[in-house]
Amino acid sequence: MSGVGEMIASSVANRVGSRLGDLMVEKATLLWRFKDDVDDLKEKMRDLDAVMQDADDKARQRGKDGVAERRWLTKLKSAAYDIEDMLDELDSAQLIKNHQPKLKLFLSRNNPFLQKMTIAHNMKNLREKIVTIEKEGKELNLVCHETIAEGSRGNETFAVDDDMDIGMLGRDAETEKIISLLLNTEAKEDISIIPIIGLGGLGKTTLAQAVFADKRVNVFDARIWVYVSKEFDLLKIGKAMIRGADRSNNLDNCNLQFVHDNLKKELANRRYLIVLDDIWEEYGENLEKLKQMLQHGSKGSKIIVTTRSGSVVQVLQTGYLANERKVCSVPEPDHINLGVLSPDACWSVMKRRIFGPDDEQSVFEEIGRQIAKRCGRLPLVANALGQVMSEHRTIEAWTNIRDRKIALDIKADHQRDTLECLMLSYYYMKREFKMCFTYLAAFSKGFIMDTDCLIQQWRALGYIEARDYGQRCINYLLGMSFLQISRSWLVSIEHLFYSSCPVCIIC
Repeated sequence: MSGVGEMIASSVANRVGSRLGDLMVEKATLLWRFKDDVDDLKEKMRDLDAVMQDADDKARQRGKDGVAERRWLTKLKSAAYDIEDMLDELDSAQLIKNHQPKLKLFLSRNNPFLQKMTIAHNMKNLREKIVTIEKEGKELNLVCHETIAEGSRGNETFAVDDDMDIGMLGRDAETEKIISLLLNTEAKEDISIIPIIGLGGLGKTTLAQAVFADKRVNVFDARIWVYVSKEFDLLKIGKAMIRGADRSNNLDNCNLQFVHDNLKKELANRRYLIVLDDIWEEYGENLEKLKQMLQHGSKGSKIIVTTRSGSVVQVLQTGYLANERKVCSVPEPDHINLGVLSPDACWSVMKRRIFGPDDEQSVFEEIGRQIAKRCGRLPLVANALGQVMSEHRTIEAWTNIRDRKIALDIKADHQRDTLECLMLSYYYMKREFKMCFTYLAAFSKGFIMDTDCLIQQWRALGYIEARDYGQRCINYLLGMSFLQISRSWLVSIEHLFYSSCPVCIIC
């Protein structure tokens, strides 16, 4: 995606700017007599950092016409990496100088005189490079980015517990219908498949989560959640189901037959509820093999399938196990086909995110409803924009959100409109949160990671300084539905901008 390069440029330049002011760098530059040069670089990087947001904004808003700004950001990123390499050389030279005898050092390739000449040459080249970038920025009319006014919220704690309710506004009928199907003990089929079908961003996963967490479904002997994804792997799916049934099982170096045998043992004589989230596979033989793995539960077991493809549901209705009514989809009238929300429902989703019970809402009502019309009637977008609006709760900021244009080079109208709205929510993120969010692009969709591990990686990259700030970032992304929490309390990542509307998932 075109925007990732700009995000990374901002991240790298910000990190290098911080490092130039580091105490250890200060000491090393004093000893090697480069302090004035490094101070000059630090000031120039601060100046460039001040206009970098403007370059990023213009690159996004202009789409294809933002080539010059993107090239400028790429050059800045390259220069920032070069500065970082130079600082590493300085650190390394100082370390060697401190730990080697002077005579041995003088006769080696680490001779201080040669090292100083090399670093001085690199420093000169870097200064010239930065001056050129500075000049090109002025030619592009880049200006310091103005801070967007923020309304008062009292603190920066973002609630996570309410996310399921927020996502389910306008879906009460679907929720009750699914729970009714789950509790139905008179189904003709032994094991029923209940499909939830809809485009990305309509809340399929959130609806399934709401049902999965409902106390009424505690009647099942086992409840298991499996994230499937585009990469259909029967072995991974089977292992996930076994772990869901019994975490004590050792699944190292196991094969598909082992998985089949263990599933038969774990599911036999148990009435289970299994959610297969985000299935894309349409090949009949593979889906039949999946049903074979699921056939061992007691009569009355239920399987919820979320998918964007009606073809997946059609294939699940066929095959030997379906015709024998052992593992079969519920009748077509009972399929859950999710549609878009009404503008009023979108505004309700946003209000739940923006306002507290005692907050004054009337002054924001008109402009809020106007912004709600930009949501594409998708709960995901309404929730994300609602989070943004809660952070910038002034008429001026909301007017900016309503009127801001984002240009994306995407042909499909529904996809472009959705992503443009989601890009709005990225635009208004704090700088540190943007950098952390950008890092998620390094992981594949559905990737699972421990929360602490992710925060440690952010800290190692210099995006954040303290662990609590990393947790605040995760909570913020949770609030925007860009991350989700799974039953195992790990962080899993699903890209926001890489398929028609996927969200980052925290599992």
